[in-house]
Amino acid sequence: MHQPDDTYLIEQILAGNHRAFGELVDKYQVQVYNFALKILRQEEEAHEVTQDTFMKVFRSLSTFRNESKLSTWMLRIAYYACMTRLRKVKPSLVDIDKHSGQFEDNTVHEQTELSDMRAVLNQAMKGLSDDEKGIVTLFYYNEQSIKEIMEITGLTDSNVKIILHRSRKKLNKELTRMGITEWVS
Repeated sequence: MHQPDDTYLIEQILAGNHRAFGELVDKYQVQVYNFALKILRQEEEAHEVTQDTFMKVFRSLSTFRNESKLSTWMLRIAYYACMTRLRKVKPSLVDIDKHSGQFEDNTVHEQTELSDMRAVLNQAMKGLSDDEKGIVTLFYYNEQSIKEIMEITGLTDSNVKIILHRSRKKLNKELTRMGITEWVS
């Protein structure tokens, strides 16, 4: 089934079609939730941020100026919600492998290898600051461009690149310390 494009959904929502908002939530809920989970590392917190994000999207949709993609705008809302929660209380870390998507096409061996890689990367990311984790998550997990990260975080081009560079160096150092050299360049 073909999903309606974002512009159409926005028009329908602003015209009072609540079903269109449900379609918008269905379309982006997993992306927002996974993004929040990767930053917050707590399932309940990620659910709350996801709900808060869509509540704010609903209330603020009339202010969306279509200068960026709708998904970028929503991730910006989610990013700030995550950063606010992280500044209030430091979350305890959980294993996000329990919460990641299914890998239907992979063999058990490949799934185990992917799980091991995630565990190693999660361990290495513990050494990053909250802001660095957010930027790394946006760039590598959510595959956002530098420009999109700038829009989401409000940082400049050079700040995003500097944070990514420093984060890579920290991750390389931590991976080397852990004995993982095949990923380090």
